[in-house]
Amino acid sequence: MRLSKELIRQIAEAIANNLESKGVAKLAVARHVLAERIGEVITKDLLAEDQLNRDVEKILASYEDEIAKGQMDYRKVFDLTKQKLAKDRNMVL
Repeated sequence: MRLSKELIRQIAEAIANNLESKGVAKLAVARHVLAERIGEVITKDLLAEDQLNRDVEKILASYEDEIAKGQMDYRKVFDLTKQKLAKDRNMVL
């Protein structure tokens, strides 16, 4: 995962604080409970993207020879494949 648990916690707390302080949401639960839930959602999303990246890497492994020969730009093919899989899985990146 690209973000540490501590950074996710800080982001989640900032989001919860902003929602309440800006009057965007009236909290029905304690702010820390909301922050925990936001952190869970962020973590779940990051883990799903990590899995997506692993799946793309597996797909591209079958094209190792073409990539090694310089016939394909790995980063470009990776990004295009990732976008396609994300769309197929109804994921927003």
